[in-house]
Amino acid sequence: MITGELKNKIDSLWDIFASGGLVNPLEVIEQITYLMFIHDMDDSDNTRARESAMLGLPYQSIFSDEVKIGERTIAGSQLKWSVFHNFPADRCIL
Repeated sequence: MITGELKNKIDSLWDIFASGGLVNPLEVIEQITYLMFIHDMDDSDNTRARESAMLGLPYQSIFSDEVKIGERTIAGSQLKWSVFHNFPADRCIL
């Protein structure tokens, strides 16, 4: 059973999704999984960039290109967790 600090964090996250209208547990898990993936991808990209800089090797970020979403073109850097995780809800890129 999950108790303590972890339970409080999970409950808080669940409340955030519920207040946004997302109450289906499968959809919540899907969204959490997506966010975790984006977070890990950003961490991995940052680590590789630091390692390349330390070794003096060239590195091109996986977020360096522009991305076309529908009719909009967005800078790939806007898709990094470290950039968008504090955006307000009304600043959705999609």
